[in-house]
This record gives sequence, structure tokens and C-alpha cells, in this order.
Amino acid sequence: MSLQEIKEILTNKFSPKAFRFNSEIYGLYYDKSLNNKMIKKVMLTIDLSLQAIHCALKQKVNLIISNHSLINKPILKFRQNLINKLILLSKFPISIFVLNSSFIAAEGGVSDTLVNALYLKLENIFEIKNKEGIKIPIGRICSPLHYLNNKDPFTLENLVQRIKTNLNLKYVSFVGNLKKSINKICIVGGQVSDANCIKKAMNLGCDCYISGKIDYFDAVFARDMGLNLIETPHYKNEILAMKKLCNILSLEFPEVEFILFKSKNPFNTYM
Repeated sequence: MSLQEIKEILTNKFSPKAFRFNSEIYGLYYDKSLNNKMIKKVMLTIDLSLQAIHCALKQKVNLIISNHSLINKPILKFRQNLINKLILLSKFPISIFVLNSSFIAAEGGVSDTLVNALYLKLENIFEIKNKEGIKIPIGRICSPLHYLNNKDPFTLENLVQRIKTNLNLKYVSFVGNLKKSINKICIVGGQVSDANCIKKAMNLGCDCYISGKIDYFDAVFARDMGLNLIETPHYKNEILAMKKLCNILSLEFPEVEFILFKSKNPFNTYM
């Protein structure tokens, strides 16, 4: 498989360039070779941590597919951590492709993966506009499904418990009344979320909003408006989706070895 081949399938199918949100980093991010070089080993990772880069070099990987880039803001000062990563990368002929929010919106991406993991019925696409006015299908609108055809109302407590169990979480942060029935859920799998997204979901009739990022003031607004709000960990959302992408790419390119670097969640929980 050539680098050009995998670039094309990522940009056209699994993480479309058209779904890139605003001016964020996307695509072939670092490359010391021509696009026609042959790829024999690929590593997928959520982020480009030092541990991830060390693993890629140790495994003699040709290409890293990362959900996040080395930086997420303009460089005002070169910190030692970034310098260490650049020194490591400069020594080896490795390429890096960054997905970013296009992978949240993509079919089979982060939002879709979360819908499936929580056993919800997909009803519609939730779109928001970027700065260019282009609609990005960043989220999914779903209805809840009971296990074993249970006829009782599906409550916020049912949903929170399912999230805790299916995502293997120690706790779940939420806003709302646990006994309140849930009928329509909006899921935005990544960290692209704000008050405007929440208001739009409410206008579409959603009584619950799930996201990997909930601002304190958005939580207060939701509480005042009677909207149920749930925050799912950024790490959990993305590692599930990256694992799925790794499996799909392995089937798409059977002659290439794909490995998933399971970086640890940087957040720890004190129980």
C-alpha cells in the first residue's frame, strides 16, 4: 500500500476533509518522504505523546494516524516537550496523518461509535456550521432502546447506568433528574460543543445532550432549561473509535500491519 492510497481513503471515506472544523490541523502533518512511498506498518493513536512516538519508532512504523496533532494552538514558545518530540521524529523516515474533528463527524467515527456503544437508535444527523458556513455532521440524534423489550419509560438513570457500564467508567457527570424520562438524545462525540449546539439540540426536540466536553456555564443553562446533560470522557470516546478504525483499515489493507497504541487516559480518579 502506498502513502497516497491511505491518504485518499482517509480523506474521502473514514475522515473526510470536508468535515474539517474551521482552521484546525488536518491531513498529512509530517512527512520526510514522497507520497508514493510504500507503507507496511501503521500505528493508530489518540495523541502524539512522547510514549506514542517512542512506540512507533520501536515498532518501526512507517505511518502514524493520530486523532490529535502535536500542538493545538499557534507556537509562541518552543517548550522542551515539543522539542523532544521533533528531535525524535527527525531521526526516522516516518509520516503522520492527523484526523481531528473530521473523525468525529465521519460515518463510523467518534459520534457513530458512541451511538453503537450505548445501544441507541440513530434517527437523524446533527449538523453545525463552521466559520465558512459549511454544515458539518458533527453529532447524531437518537432515541433510546431498552434491553429485552422492557416497556418501562427510559429514564436518565437508565442512560447514565448504561454509559457507566458500557464505557467501563467509575463515575458519570450529569445534569438533570435521574427519574426523568428520556425520549430524544443528541450525541456529539468529541469536544466540539458549546451553548449554541445545546440550544440547537433543544430546538430539535432533544431532552438529553451527551458530549465529550461540557462547559460549567452550559451546565447551568441546561439545568435552568430542564435539559439533561451528560459528559462522557474524551479519552473513552476516542479510543473506542480509533480501535474500530484500526480494525476496518486492517480489513481494507490486509497486506499492511495495523496496531493501536492504547495511550492511558491522562486523568486519574481518586475514589
